[in-house]
Amino acid sequence: MSRKHIELRIRTAQAVADASPCPRGRVGCVLFDPCGWASVSDGYNGAPRGGGRLCGGDQCNRDQQGIESGTRCEVGCHHAEANALMNASRRGISTYGTWCAVTRDPCLMCAKLLHHAGVMRVYAPEGVSDGCEYLKKHGVIVKTEPEP
Repeated sequence: MSRKHIELRIRTAQAVADASPCPRGRVGCVLFDPCGWASVSDGYNGAPRGGGRLCGGDQCNRDQQGIESGTRCEVGCHHAEANALMNASRRGISTYGTWCAVTRDPCLMCAKLLHHAGVMRVYAPEGVSDGCEYLKKHGVIVKTEPEP
């Protein structure tokens, strides 16, 4: 295991998050190969591809409606994890056996997507969301930081 490569992917996820236009919170995700350490795909939270603008424009519809973060997936922009998975899929790149670095704990829906796509390990800052609990329950390793 290479701590420096995992830390690099975590920093890359943070840099990818900077591209998000979401006024509520910027999230970045990087999928990477634990064998060769190459990045496989990345994504950030934002409007649908080609959609042009966020659901609420300059303000977040979820904030305006008082919706708790990580709930009600039918409202809001596409999540970083879903975008990273779809970016890989769009190019025909397998995500089976990959690891993931994300800048905030996955919601339950994104956790289901990561698990079903074959992601084996997730580096999440807190590791305690419903999504993280789902991942752990289904055999996906959840870490809050790289091992020494």
